[in-house]
Amino acid sequence: MKSDAQNSLLRARREAAESITWPERTALLLNPDPTVRRRLKRFAFVVGAFALLSLISIQPHGPLQDLTDALQTRDLRPAMEQAMRGGNHTAATWLATHYPKEHPGLLQQQADAGNPKAMFLVGGYLMMTKETDGRYVSVDPTLTPAQRHAKGLELVRKAAAAGSEDALLFLIRNGEGLTE
Repeated sequence: MKSDAQNSLLRARREAAESITWPERTALLLNPDPTVRRRLKRFAFVVGAFALLSLISIQPHGPLQDLTDALQTRDLRPAMEQAMRGGNHTAATWLATHYPKEHPGLLQQQADAGNPKAMFLVGGYLMMTKETDGRYVSVDPTLTPAQRHAKGLELVRKAAAAGSEDALLFLIRNGEGLTE
């Protein structure tokens, strides 16, 4: 139950609110009570923060997804390095693509060893870039762009023949056949 003091305060507020002539078509009336306004501000802040986080996390390549990917990559690295030392070519290719500075030339080695994913990546790199810094692939600088493209296409075809779905899809989408 409310005390007499609270009832009289509520009655006074109601009477004060009724005595005010509000402008026509007032869209929103805010309670002038400071405690209520503070609660409304907190509520609006929480709703706004939730909406912002929801928008950021929905994006497939947004900052939260990038952070999650970076953390997963960092956590997987020791296991991948151990697997590579054990002779796993897929782990070596993963390390070469995620840590090219620490493993220069490893992707080229994996492609030379016949790893389909590495062949596809090296072939695509040769076809798509004009110059190389040597982190992923070492290329003879005397090759013309057409020769580089042909060499890259040959690697992509080999990767497709070795079972790389990405290479096969690349060839199909770009109108290239499996054989010359």
